[in-house]
Amino acid sequence: MEGCKFTRRSALAVAAGGIAGLGSGAFTGTARAATGSVDRRAADPPTGTVRVFWLRPSDVANDSRYPNGITGVMRESQRYYRQELGVTFKLNDPAVEVVQGNHPRAWYENTPNGGEAYWWVVFNMQQELLARFGLRSPDPRWLCVGEVSAEKAGVSGGGGGAGWVILSGHDADGAAGVNGPMNRWYGGMVHELGHALGLPDSSQTDGTPMSGSFYDYPNCHFSQQQKDRIRNGPYGGFLS
Repeated sequence: MEGCKFTRRSALAVAAGGIAGLGSGAFTGTARAATGSVDRRAADPPTGTVRVFWLRPSDVANDSRYPNGITGVMRESQRYYRQELGVTFKLNDPAVEVVQGNHPRAWYENTPNGGEAYWWVVFNMQQELLARFGLRSPDPRWLCVGEVSAEKAGVSGGGGGAGWVILSGHDADGAAGVNGPMNRWYGGMVHELGHALGLPDSSQTDGTPMSGSFYDYPNCHFSQQQKDRIRNGPYGGFLS
């Protein structure tokens, strides 16, 4: 995550006709249709769960630092939301579903999906997850987080909104502990989950995690207005 309005577009919406990213420098376009058979699971997670995926391209090794690190980031975010709101979200068990991608890394990075290269990697990942797991966006059953170990050179794409967080290799590496201090990645996930839960960016650096203050995590706090908006938003019922 690179700070949404500050250096990253943030909110996402997926409609029947495609995906539209909303935010500063808003992207509006039609993504490729999701295709492919649905992956069958013994049992889907309970409704109301935050469902987290790490998609590793077919030519990327299965490295336990990634699911373990993403799990750690999600658990810290879970703790922080309880601290701030008195309620928090539920994680699946195991917290991270490891998905071997259908394509090599370069495919996710270089296959156009929408009008801006910024979105290609994360849209390609999201479209694959939608198709393979029978997901929707928004999905009333789960709030979904997807991270992919791919990133187009010089483009750290991704963001959150409409019940989804979709992030590229920059963030996956951060969660795995190979891309700078962990508080940076904790604050970034809290920020993007705020978007997924219905919050906009703050208009200034105001001490809340919905502004550039998330870089100072954990020294940032939701405002009362933000707390009320989360509780009363479309995913407020997910928090207990």
